[in-house]
Amino acid sequence: MTDHKHEDKAAAAGSYMIPANNAWAHAWKMAAGVAVVGLAVAAAGYAADPRRFAFSYLMGFWTVFTMALGTTFFVLLQHLTSAGWSVTVRRAAEFFSAGMIVVPILFIPNALNYETLLPWTKFFAGEHVAHAQEDDGHDHGGHDHTGHGVGADHHRDAHAGHGHAAAHAGGHGEHHTPEHALHEKITKAKFWYLTPGFLAFRAVITLIVLTLLALRFFKNSTSQDKDGSPTWTVKSARSAPVATMLFALTMTFLAFDWVMGLEPNWYSTMFGVRVFGSSAVLGLALILLTCLGFKRTGLVKDEINVEHIHDLGKLMFGFLVFWAYVSFCEFMLIWYAAIPEETAYYHRRWDFPAWQMVSIAVVVVKFIMPFFLIMSRNVKRNLGVIGFGAGWIAALHLVEMYYWIMPYYAPDTDVPFSAMGMATDVGCILFCVGVYLAVVFKRMLNHPVIPVRDPRLSRALDFVQV
Repeated sequence: MTDHKHEDKAAAAGSYMIPANNAWAHAWKMAAGVAVVGLAVAAAGYAADPRRFAFSYLMGFWTVFTMALGTTFFVLLQHLTSAGWSVTVRRAAEFFSAGMIVVPILFIPNALNYETLLPWTKFFAGEHVAHAQEDDGHDHGGHDHTGHGVGADHHRDAHAGHGHAAAHAGGHGEHHTPEHALHEKITKAKFWYLTPGFLAFRAVITLIVLTLLALRFFKNSTSQDKDGSPTWTVKSARSAPVATMLFALTMTFLAFDWVMGLEPNWYSTMFGVRVFGSSAVLGLALILLTCLGFKRTGLVKDEINVEHIHDLGKLMFGFLVFWAYVSFCEFMLIWYAAIPEETAYYHRRWDFPAWQMVSIAVVVVKFIMPFFLIMSRNVKRNLGVIGFGAGWIAALHLVEMYYWIMPYYAPDTDVPFSAMGMATDVGCILFCVGVYLAVVFKRMLNHPVIPVRDPRLSRALDFVQV
């Protein structure tokens, strides 16, 4: 294809807009309908069990948040590397990334339920902090004001929102064991970080930064559709390194606070990387599915070809292995060291038979099955099979979200199964995902589905693997 033909194709921006009779034109309405149904079910769940709703909603929020994180990372990666092959598929990622604008709004119910989700915050409000700093380790009236109520020893009791001494059934003498002293020391060292005010400050800053980053790169790309100036590409490339560092820091803070913070004495320096890996896999699956959808509905033809799908499949496969590697390394190091504060995380997920099954399911259905399904080069070049693989990864991402969040709803029991409880889980997920996708699909109606005036567009149109 000559440069002249590329210019003609790029100039025909209207050919890449979603027409009114295309299925994608109504996708946002379907997503909004799903959100309405989810809201009704979630509201009924809240009326039945407000505590279950809080954890179910947090799971729904993290499902959406990881979708936005993974696609934003893909956009940043393309500008970091000045990639040419990915220009025609990058807009799909940009649409999902721009959906970040609704994420701070979806976060609000988590903020309103923070005392239910993070009961340790009650220990750092007003007089509790003073008591915790001055206490000599004795049990005051059946309550534990030492602050170690947020520690590993109380993980069977923290969900009640109090630092009961029930976890210390050994009585006064057990309060002077080396383990107890270590828990108290660790908790006191975290006082400055665990205060509710600082928690809220970090959440606000994180969500603002991530939203502004996503919208900036989306604006640069869509502005270029209008005037064709290469300066937009230059701006994105120059800001990508700093944006990537901010992306890594802010997403890690939110993961530490609102997932790892469900058990605050547990710590893992690899957890943020695990969240990133899971988000990247999900994001690539969504991009691949969206590009296949564009092709099947006739919005694009050879602009997104089998070579692009093959490369997206390779990236998805690579990050799937990366996520599994990081997850295994985190588990192996914690198991080998056998430090109580670290092992508590896995004890929660292995002490009961049903939670064992969920843990095994994360390994089998999230890694082993898709690993063998999409490993072959032939599969990555078969649009139907690779699409099924991407859909499998995206759908089974929910198993991992359940594994992250729900063990803290009822720490003393097995998987908390009940018809109303599971309905609440589903309702919250449908609401969060429906709202997010409605925003994403609505944005698709206002912009071409490929960056029609990107200076590297010709490279993507001629992309053929060697």
